[in-house]
Amino acid sequence: MELPSAESCCGFGGTFALKNSETSVAMLGDKMRCVLNTRAEVLTAGDNSCLMHINGGLSRLRTGVHGVHLAEILASTEENPWPAA
Repeated sequence: MELPSAESCCGFGGTFALKNSETSVAMLGDKMRCVLNTRAEVLTAGDNSCLMHINGGLSRLRTGVHGVHLAEILASTEENPWPAA
């Protein structure tokens, strides 16, 4: 399923997260709420930076959501290659 507010930035973008850390954290919080509201077990993205930022936040909160890059999904031939979170 597509993430609600998928078009909204996760707040990482280059040096943005360093120069505007409070805003970046708030944007990440919004994005993580969208992810958690879907009750998804796996999150994917085509952009490594976005995936790293969101997955890192979800991991720190111990949500059990596992981030997987879109390329990993496309290259996979196994039924469920990702470990249970």
